[in-house]
Amino acid sequence: MVFEPAEPPARTLSPREAEVVAWLESERRRSVSSREIAEHFPWPSQTVWHTVSNLARKGWLTRTSRGHYETVLADTGGWALPNPWAALGTSGLRYYVGFQSAAYERGLTPDRPGAVQICVPSGTNRPKAWGEIPISLIYLRSFAPAGVEQAELHGFQIRLARPEKILIDAAGLPGRIGGIHGLARVLDRAHPALDWGLLIELGEQAVRGRAALRRIAALMEILDLKIPKTFAKHAQAHPGESLLYLGERRIFGAHGTRLPRWAVVDNIGAAALREEIIR
Repeated sequence: MVFEPAEPPARTLSPREAEVVAWLESERRRSVSSREIAEHFPWPSQTVWHTVSNLARKGWLTRTSRGHYETVLADTGGWALPNPWAALGTSGLRYYVGFQSAAYERGLTPDRPGAVQICVPSGTNRPKAWGEIPISLIYLRSFAPAGVEQAELHGFQIRLARPEKILIDAAGLPGRIGGIHGLARVLDRAHPALDWGLLIELGEQAVRGRAALRRIAALMEILDLKIPKTFAKHAQAHPGESLLYLGERRIFGAHGTRLPRWAVVDNIGAAALREEIIR
């Protein structure tokens, strides 16, 4: 016996609900707020509330945050996967898209995480409205908006880390960008257009900034990338600074070539890193 999947229930519309849907479709809106609907239609606030609630219950709107909705209009067949960009575009959280997700959106890596990585201050609560939306929160003690810009992604205004911010964050926490190999790929692609002054500034502000600057400089030496003099001056090891291992010692061990200028040990191998960047 072959079981056919059940058909989704038909989505009905009352006259007022149809007015809202017609307006949303005519303007090709991908998101909307209760306030915008109230401003467009001269209805009592209670009527607006009931109309929006009914549209969400019937599947024409998907709630992304308090008072904000993603539209699920007729050309989608009424069924759409949870959209992280709609959720972020209407969110009131302090956040920015960072690490591997930002690198992918900027064309700096071919690797896209299954869930969009957003950086948030420690203690941030995930909005209940997000439910199963594929967004991963990365909590940062040193959360700061420096190095972040507003950009349009997939039809929504999103706060996105600049390449310099991606590198400083990732060099401090390489595991979030696919390890040192992932960091090497991003650095190789970003290198020609980097703002070195901004990179230095962000490195000096971040909690793990010193380690990040030294690790980036060591990778540049290994990958034969040109190291600007000003950057080299800020990235070189200070007297008494502890040795920094390029890869995690519990995975790669403690043996390797020492790069004295940065006090970094290449415990991965230059050949393996150079091979990785061509992938």
